[in-house]
Amino acid sequence: MKEETPTQPIKLFQNIALTFSGGGYRASSFSLGILSYLNEVQFDSKPLLENVKGLSTVSGGTLTGATYAYYMEEGRTFPEFYDHFYNTLDRDELLETALNKIADDDIWKNSHKKRSLINAFALAYADLLTKGSFDDINQEKSHLEDICFNASEFSYGLAFRFQTSGHFGNYRLKNSNLDDLFKQIKLADAIASSSCFPLGFEPIIMPDDFIEDKSSPDYITLKANEEFKKGVGLMDGGIIDNQGVGSIMNANRRRIKNGNPFDLFMICDVGSYFMDPWEPAKLEEDKSIYSMSPKKIYKLIKEYLKYDWVLYTPMLLGILVLLAGFIFLPFNLTFIIAGGVIMLGIIAIGIKKGVDRIEKEILIGWNWLMGKVPDFLKGKLKYFEKIKLRIFKRMFEERMTSAVKMVSEIFLKQIRRLNYDLLYKDNDLQNKRITALIYELTEEQFDHGASDEIIKDMKVPRIIGPSDAIYDAARIASDMKTTLWFTEDDKEKERLKNLVSCGQFTACYNLLKYCADLEKAKADVDMKLLRKMKSIFKSDWEKFRDDPYWLHNSVVMPIIKQK
Repeated sequence: MKEETPTQPIKLFQNIALTFSGGGYRASSFSLGILSYLNEVQFDSKPLLENVKGLSTVSGGTLTGATYAYYMEEGRTFPEFYDHFYNTLDRDELLETALNKIADDDIWKNSHKKRSLINAFALAYADLLTKGSFDDINQEKSHLEDICFNASEFSYGLAFRFQTSGHFGNYRLKNSNLDDLFKQIKLADAIASSSCFPLGFEPIIMPDDFIEDKSSPDYITLKANEEFKKGVGLMDGGIIDNQGVGSIMNANRRRIKNGNPFDLFMICDVGSYFMDPWEPAKLEEDKSIYSMSPKKIYKLIKEYLKYDWVLYTPMLLGILVLLAGFIFLPFNLTFIIAGGVIMLGIIAIGIKKGVDRIEKEILIGWNWLMGKVPDFLKGKLKYFEKIKLRIFKRMFEERMTSAVKMVSEIFLKQIRRLNYDLLYKDNDLQNKRITALIYELTEEQFDHGASDEIIKDMKVPRIIGPSDAIYDAARIASDMKTTLWFTEDDKEKERLKNLVSCGQFTACYNLLKYCADLEKAKADVDMKLLRKMKSIFKSDWEKFRDDPYWLHNSVVMPIIKQK
């Protein structure tokens, strides 16, 4: 369906909405590059970054977004924020700090938080990124007007939004006591909520893990509420919206009512539609225990366990040796032989007791499992008794690997497509959107246009394409896995440098492309200003083509000299 040209004139770069996707350190570093390029570009005698009015972040992007929001509300300069955040990533102490905290008994003795890995990470975020609270970023002192850090809640299956405008939480969990408490919530806890991805972490509990003063009237009243009585589990915002699109569009609807909508949506995404195909498990011939059926194994165990006398024979023999030794053997030799035989008996009995305990625990576990099986299925389990363990092994592996693939990739990619549909099928947003993708300037993607996503006219006439140096940097950046640490391989490949640089030149390319698209469409915009900005972006793009790291090095070299 052909989009209609909007009748309202475009206010070029006046009210920018920015979103940072999830994706661990890959997202954090790429987002830092986006911010640093926007800060580099001058618009109306100030950094273009200061015209960013809306910020919606998810998971790894929230590490960057929450730290930046705090620094801006504190009246700190961009170089101060950049130095702090870049150094934090470069030192790569997050994982070690979190593991040290979860292992430290003293930390949890008087903590209001339960001892869990995600709470250990929350404490690490407070140490390494910011100790600020929502009260600190709700003062309206910076250029940011609508701030949202996205999580997912496990009570209604909805997005849970840590935001400074609109419903805090969501409409299902809206509560005046929660509204009163939200200023006390630490930004580090919001970062943890946004970034605790499934399988890697457990949920963080609202409000129990967030509010220190459990005697607060608002906390007590909130806990009396049925929805919060047992606590609300929060996890990674990427479960529902890994790009933060829904939240920023909600913010725009609120702004439309006030007559001040966003003029440009810039979606910064380190996710992709790429996925390694799932592969079935191999079924190999095996003569070990895996070649037996559960029924046969159970029979062997029972057969062994019924001969208790076998286990006590060494004990008996040892005592007989001890008695006989006083008559027929030297004293020392008697004790050595008898002691050795008795010790064998004790070991055998210990093994027997251990096996008995294991059997008991297995029985308890089996009874628990059977209690979860529907009655109509219990009579059908006999059909599985003769199936060999290697078949069960393969069936288990295929279920687990396909489930992990479904949760960690298939669901996320499908939701990603739906969110992009939401963005690109909204006719009111025509000529008001940019998508900066981490992989779009790799040689494979740019040259062959392999994407099936709604990203139109990637190669724009009159814009010179990426250089080989940009292709290489973009490939190194986009190849990083979703982790909250840098591996030795990442460090060898200077992954941080390439990720930040990729954010910078990808932002530049898309802003240049945006200007070229507006000019080509003859949009209702201040053409003089448009051409001026296009010239700035074009000049920077040419510098990036010559050296993808020029901006990174100009900002980072002073940091290195200070160390």
